[in-house]
Amino acid sequence: MQTLMSMSFESHSLSVPAVRWLGLLPSDIGRLNITEDVLIPLSKHDQSKLASLQQRPYIACQPLWKKEMEIMSNSMKKAEIQALTAISSDYLSRVYLPNKLQFGGWI
Repeated sequence: MQTLMSMSFESHSLSVPAVRWLGLLPSDIGRLNITEDVLIPLSKHDQSKLASLQQRPYIACQPLWKKEMEIMSNSMKKAEIQALTAISSDYLSRVYLPNKLQFGGWI
């Protein structure tokens, strides 16, 4: 029996034609000086999922995704978008998301 993932390469109706990564990117953590105390260590499950994603053929065609995954793999940390409240309580709604949407800060 074929898995859904292997079938998605065969059928356009099972694949997503375009995906955007809008949330907090691994590169944002350093760029915004997110403090270490709000970062979350990658669990074994996270590490396994990340390694699996990095091996998928379409990632080779997405250099920005690949770069972000490498940053995450090297740091072994992740952050929830709520970590932005460490900058200020309204940073997410007043600065981060409006800038991402206005200037296309997604991949």
